[in-house]
Amino acid sequence: MSKLTPMILAIIMLASTSLVALDWSELENNSMTEADGRSGPDAKVTNILSPRATTTDSITGEQLHTLKAGEDVHFETYIENVGDSAITEMGVTVSVYLAQNGARGDLATDAAGNDLSWTNGDVVCDDSFVCPWSSIGAGGLLDYGKYTMSYQGSPVTWTPETGDYVVVVETSAVGDADPGNDYSENLVSVVDWTDIIVDLEWDSGKEVEGGAGDKPFTLTVATDGSSAWSARNVTLLLTVQGTLSEATDNNGMDIMGTNQITGFGVNGVTEVFRHQEDIDNVTNDSRYVIDFQNSSTWNGQVSPDMSGSSGDYSVEVSLVSYALYGQLPDCTETTTGNSSSQEGGEDEVTYVHYCEVTQYQDDDSATSEDMIEGKVQTYHDIGVTSLVVNQGYTVDENGAATSPPSMPGMTTGPLNPAWSSVQASVRHLGSDLFVTYDWTVTFEIENTVTGITETQDANNCTFGFGEVYEYKSLGDDMGMGGAFEMGEACIMYEFTPGVYNITATVSMVGGDASTADMSARNDDASIYDIAALNNRPSVSLSVEQDEGSIVIGPEGMITLMADAFDADDDAGLSLSYVWTHPGMQEINGTLQPSICNGIGPEFSTCNLVAFDAEWAGVQTYNVRVADAYGSYAQDFANIFVWNKIVATDSTASGIGMEYDLTYDGFNDFTISLEDSEAEYTKDLTFAGYSGEYTSVAVVDYVPSTTYMPEDVDSQTITMTYDASVLEPTSLFWISNGNWAELDATITAAGSAGTIDIDMGAGNQVLPQGEIVMMGGELQIIEAPQANPTGLSVVATAGGQITATWSYSGTTVTGFDWLSMEICDSEGCDTTQENTTMVAHSMSGQTDTVHGETYTYTLQVCNTGGCNPTIATGSATADKSVDGDASATAMTVANKDSGDAWTVSWTADGDTSDVTGWKVCWTDYSWTTSGEMPTTCADAGDSTSTDINHPGGTGTKAYYFTAVPYDDKGNMDNALPGTDTLLEHSTTVEDPCETNPDSEECAAIGDSGDSAESGEVPTWTWGVIIGLVVVAFVVGAFILSRGGDGDDGKDWDY
Repeated sequence: MSKLTPMILAIIMLASTSLVALDWSELENNSMTEADGRSGPDAKVTNILSPRATTTDSITGEQLHTLKAGEDVHFETYIENVGDSAITEMGVTVSVYLAQNGARGDLATDAAGNDLSWTNGDVVCDDSFVCPWSSIGAGGLLDYGKYTMSYQGSPVTWTPETGDYVVVVETSAVGDADPGNDYSENLVSVVDWTDIIVDLEWDSGKEVEGGAGDKPFTLTVATDGSSAWSARNVTLLLTVQGTLSEATDNNGMDIMGTNQITGFGVNGVTEVFRHQEDIDNVTNDSRYVIDFQNSSTWNGQVSPDMSGSSGDYSVEVSLVSYALYGQLPDCTETTTGNSSSQEGGEDEVTYVHYCEVTQYQDDDSATSEDMIEGKVQTYHDIGVTSLVVNQGYTVDENGAATSPPSMPGMTTGPLNPAWSSVQASVRHLGSDLFVTYDWTVTFEIENTVTGITETQDANNCTFGFGEVYEYKSLGDDMGMGGAFEMGEACIMYEFTPGVYNITATVSMVGGDASTADMSARNDDASIYDIAALNNRPSVSLSVEQDEGSIVIGPEGMITLMADAFDADDDAGLSLSYVWTHPGMQEINGTLQPSICNGIGPEFSTCNLVAFDAEWAGVQTYNVRVADAYGSYAQDFANIFVWNKIVATDSTASGIGMEYDLTYDGFNDFTISLEDSEAEYTKDLTFAGYSGEYTSVAVVDYVPSTTYMPEDVDSQTITMTYDASVLEPTSLFWISNGNWAELDATITAAGSAGTIDIDMGAGNQVLPQGEIVMMGGELQIIEAPQANPTGLSVVATAGGQITATWSYSGTTVTGFDWLSMEICDSEGCDTTQENTTMVAHSMSGQTDTVHGETYTYTLQVCNTGGCNPTIATGSATADKSVDGDASATAMTVANKDSGDAWTVSWTADGDTSDVTGWKVCWTDYSWTTSGEMPTTCADAGDSTSTDINHPGGTGTKAYYFTAVPYDDKGNMDNALPGTDTLLEHSTTVEDPCETNPDSEECAAIGDSGDSAESGEVPTWTWGVIIGLVVVAFVVGAFILSRGGDGDDGKDWDY
């Protein structure tokens, strides 16, 4: 029985026991979405509404929803919050990328090279003065589902060039739960286009004509497009119909009914065909041409048929055809031969000539037709012709304008949040100007953020842009002064930050049904989604005083200047300034406002006086500038002020000290002065005074703090004493047995003695110690009489510099010293040496740099000063041969005498520092220049030298190189430059004949030199036999592998 059957049965039994315990509900598929488990706000870019994605018709292959090159594009998008909590902070970014094979490529740029990417980080935030929306609730839409991308209050505009692009819209919401839906993109194509624009207008400017009399009109034909082109032989279809008695053109020809009109543009002979290659194959003909963005006009007039009481008429025009000229696809010709004029050739040739192609429609059909209408009866109509916002007023406390607007005629944002006028222009548009109409304009201003709409009526304009307008009826009252064809209406409105829709609607007041407005489409005008954005003020704080020049005290003036700017308030009249600085009072734990606070430009400067130590050190001075809406900016300056104090104290004996210190510190500076019982008799030779002197008074001096030099601006010390009791002649300070003379000026007038101590600049506060007044007449030590002479500074090989000198006059050992200064390009080093020194050297290994000049300056000094006679000398360290001199084309040849070589070479490179050459040689080669042999022959300034053959036996190779050396003895190293063979004599002397008593020769012929001594030892044979056996066994083992037991493998040994 096969073993397979029981195995299958066993597997089935094991599987059945497992399946019995299986919970089948676990196999159910639980469907989950990507958003499951997420919570929080979730901004989603659902769709890009504009520009729409370009698609291709699957049947015709025509591209749909393309963009026209050169026409402005705005970006509109559908953004919603699909999260479960509100979005409280969000920005939007729009970017335009170049499309590469339908995918996003590099970021596109405009004609000026600027990246086509805009980020508005202030779309949603909690600052209502900056962001149009404070939040988007869960499930809510941004701007009702049609957000127009704006930047700084103005819609973002893209003027595209031809090509394929990817438009990407992205959101950046704080706490966004799903970043994966934060963007959307559309692939768009921008194409070239041409356009024939036809326009019909009544010469009266009315939208609808009416009443009796001839009604002239003008037809205008113009060209437009993405690039320069010309339209030829434009043909239009003109249809004149309705209740008319006649219709004529400007030549008096009847145009009633349907007419084809031509002759637009400039007539002339122009090229109509050009062969692609044959320059002589050109055809010219007469054409009417309208060049790019030029226009041509045609005039006509109609006469209404007034035989009835009513009736309508119209003039309608549409494009029939026009011709394009260029190297167009329709100009393609395929022929046999080398040109279209040849026949019998064997090859087909395709040409794309220049020719005219008739077009029956352009790329913008909306502008290819137009119509004007009229009515036989009187046509009653008034309308709004313009709607603008005027800003930049100076207003009083009630919001009334006190000056003309500085920013009139605004129709796009951003607006400043300020008092503004909304102005509408209205006009009589009826057919009979002598029929007058009373009127009013209703203004509706909707804040789309708050949802609040405010409505006001007006029929005059006393504070708009232009002349003051007082109400008049619309029309002509035969010069009575109560009517005029046009009127103005405006209202004052305070815009706060937000997004607004503004509508002005004109309506007739009074009258009856017979004079009712017959056209509602011109009764209103609107401005949509105009943003009023509060511009945050900016401020920069500066201090008038120079840094480090302010010292506390009555003259410690601090002048702070806040340079503030608000785009909404050029004069800064509404800006408030809040200052923070040291010295502000605090009452009951509340900090009182600064005296510098206030509203208006006069508070942009704050003058302060640093009275006391509270101002000392580095303190922070701050200004906060806010506008009328609470938006603010602030800046600060850290200003350093020196502390200043005059510390005083005196001893019981009447010795006083006044320490005037200007320093960096908050703490008080004090001194303590007490009489000391110490007495000193001191040799003051170290201070330049000959002999010993005895103290007349000693005081213990202790400062509260010792400030280091960087913390001291200035310091002076004045001591007083009773001159009738004390007669000090010098002043010393002692600390830990170390004496230092103070730079003191001692004066006495009667019993009043004064010592002024000059602490100098850049010194620390005088530390704690004893101040000793020494008495006795001072014997000032004279400067030394001796001086160094005969200074010689010499540079030698290897960069060594040696200086030697002697002295003129007598030096006093132990009293005089030698001041030795050594300078190089990086500075000087001065040491004090014994006057027994007469030489000094600098090592080329550690002390000098090749090419550096070292200057010695020597002077003999003592405590009384220095002898004015100095010795100076210099030398330049020289460690190597300068330049790139080298030996090339080296040769070696035997001399005729046969006992020497002649080595020759060519001196190559810069040899200006070369004094001579050396030839170095040996009987071995070397691979690095540092291994060059030391056996060298001096060739002087020659480029060849003779070298005697060395002794030796046999045939040897000898290697040579030539290297330069300079006047200091520095020598280069080099690799072998040539070599030669030398055959020595074959006669060899027996060394044992020359020296038979040598150790090697003494052993020859003794008992150890017998024939037996050369035999192989017996034990050696055993070792040899053993090795042979082992080799045989190993070889047999190797050869035995690869037999049947190893599947016939071939072993390669």
